[in-house]
Parts: sequence; C-alpha cells; structure tokens
Amino acid sequence: MQTILLIISLLIFSSQSLASDKYQRVVDSSSRPIPDKRADKNRQPAKILRFFDIQPGQTVLDLFSGAGYYTELVSNLVGETGQVDAHNNQAYINFIGEQKLLKRYQDKRLKNVTQLHQEANQLSLCQQCYDRILMVLTFHDLYYENLEQGWPKIAAPALMEKIRQSLKKDGLVGIVDHKAVNDSEISSAQTLHRISAQTIKTLMHQWGFKLVAESDALTNPLDSLTTPMWDKSIKGKTDRAVMLFGLP
Repeated sequence: MQTILLIISLLIFSSQSLASDKYQRVVDSSSRPIPDKRADKNRQPAKILRFFDIQPGQTVLDLFSGAGYYTELVSNLVGETGQVDAHNNQAYINFIGEQKLLKRYQDKRLKNVTQLHQEANQLSLCQQCYDRILMVLTFHDLYYENLEQGWPKIAAPALMEKIRQSLKKDGLVGIVDHKAVNDSEISSAQTLHRISAQTIKTLMHQWGFKLVAESDALTNPLDSLTTPMWDKSIKGKTDRAVMLFGLP
C-alpha cells in the first residue's frame, strides 16, 4: 500500500512540475524581444504568471498594457484557443511610442492579441467574458492626472465597475503595483507613482471585489517606499504588492 501511495504522490508531483514548467518555458522563449528578457530579473514573470494562474484557452484583458511585456507572455500562455485584449489609452501610446508598439504587433506575430485603444473613461468592454484581468504597475494610475501629457482624471469607481461586469463569475483580477507606506494618502499615486497595499485592498473591497491571495514574489525590504518609483536608486527594484481579487 505504501508503495502505491508513493507512486501516486510521485505522479502528482511530476504532473504539477510539468504544469508549472510552462511558465518558465514561455519566459525562456527565444522569440521574446531582448529588452523584455533584460527586465525579467526584476519582474520575475514566471512567478507572477503562475500566481495569477494564467492557463491555455483563457480570455485575458491586459489593462493599460503599455509596451506589451505581459501581453506577449500571456499571449503565448493562453495559446491559439485563448485571447488577449491589450488596452492602452493615447497618453500611454505616446509615452511608449507608436513605433515600439508596431514592432511588438507587426506582421501578426501575436495572432491572438487584439489592441484596444480607448480612453479609460470611455472604455467599452464585453460582459462576463474575461477569465483574468491584469493591472500590472497601473492601479495607481487610476489616481494620476497629467493634462499636459493627455492623461485626464479617471473616474475610478466607474471604470472598475466596468471591469467587475466584464469578469467571469470565477474570474480573477491580478494586480501588481509599487508600494507606498501603509498610512500614505492616495496622493502618493500622483507624486510617487506608488500606492499602499492597504489602499488597494480597501478600494477593491469598496468596488465589489474580494481578496483571494497575496504574494511576496516582488518584495524588497530595502525599499523605503517613499522614493518616486522612477528614481535611479530604486527604479525597477521597488517593493511591489502582488494580489489576486475575485468576485464575492
């Protein structure tokens, strides 16, 4: 009996190992752009994708997807039977550069990705269609405003209501963001491009989401949490909150 149990345990372990390997295989793919690979050490994408439980066949929204670092990884994970919507507003497109985005998506190299270029306040989404919605380093942008750069004030509650309605009943919202100190004001999003983990939890609860899990994959105890995230001393190495939220 012990021998049988041991064999079963080994088979389960082997199955789990093979399943988890898909994340590292996607990260190690030779088709990924070199700048993306250079960022991997600080972003730990295999750990984050595993934590978010991205699976083949899923439909995923990458909200404020930027240059598409995670869009491409998720595209390869969900595969031919999956779909990724890569959202950007015009200010983000201007910041990233249209040519950089063109290089990412030209010649349909990511065939299962649809670029969704809409302003946050006018965002139109399908209903109960997403298995996962990613907000990677962008939750604080809900409380950022820069009219000179074309970034208007976002009606955060209204946007997140659209997000909630577009999520499948068993869907999840994955959030990664630069931490601010826990008692910091929401203004830290404007001044530091940071937001406290507790503020994220409080707001998500107010908007009808429940916390499912947290990860310490991107913890950096050397980060004071008070330096702007773009400062050379901490850029790319901030202490980051990593959370998963679902519907009640």
